Amino acid sequence: MFYEIRTEHARAGLGPELALYMDKTVIPLHQERGMTVVGSFTAAGDEDTFVWIRRFDDAADRERVLDAVHSDPRCATIAGTVSALLSRPESTVRLEPTPTSGLR
Repeated sequence: MFYEIRTEHARAGLGPELALYMDKTVIPLHQERGMTVVGSFTAAGDEDTFVWIRRFDDAADRERVLDAVHSDPRCATIAGTVSALLSRPESTVRLEPTPTSGLR
């Protein structure tokens, strides 16, 4: 099992709009297609930064879920909207819980 922490950077002043769109549209689509989203956050002191954490069983699970999301007919429109809200590419950090982690 592993987690990914994704950070999205909205264009100046569009952070609240990005956060709402992520919570109401993007994340629900991912969840419908089988992704476990652990949480979503705005960065304290930076309203234009949105962070979400997603969990996968393994690399095959990640590939399966992302393929399902990207093959959904709504994906292209959603991706276009997100792209218009972003100021730069997202960043992703992959984390693997330690053997004694409560997130295992």
